Amino acid sequence: MPGQQPLAGLEGILREYQGRRGVLLEVFHRVQDAYGYVPPEAIEPIARALRMHAPTVYGTLTFYTEFRTAAPPRVLVNMCLGPTCHLRGAEAIRRILERRLQLDENGRSPDGAVGVHVVQCAGHCHVAPLAYLNGQVRGRLAMSDVVALAEEARFLAGGASA
Repeated sequence: MPGQQPLAGLEGILREYQGRRGVLLEVFHRVQDAYGYVPPEAIEPIARALRMHAPTVYGTLTFYTEFRTAAPPRVLVNMCLGPTCHLRGAEAIRRILERRLQLDENGRSPDGAVGVHVVQCAGHCHVAPLAYLNGQVRGRLAMSDVVALAEEARFLAGGASA
């Protein structure tokens, strides 16, 4: 949470799961709900609470694309690259969108306000290819939609046109 001490409240979350098995993903969800992401500093405390090795916790955390290890941007575009979206050109749309927004290797705009995150199968194959713009579905995307999508993302971030 913004303005909150790093890891404030983590002990309370972990206390509920202390020593339990098979709850790692649930812990990740709770931590991400509390902080907006799973801070790397939380890996060791999570590992201790669940009696796991930290590399196992880290490997699991980074395996699943729905978990973030950095604070999310103000505007997030989740780009589906599942099979149907991929076959309908989502990868090319994503590359153009990233160039249009001038994203770095971490998928963030220079000011950090906009980010693009790849997800696998968003479950809306009937409107593929698609992206979520701050949780709102933008479906049946075409190359011609990229400029408008980038401009809307920039506008929502409070910035100039993309």
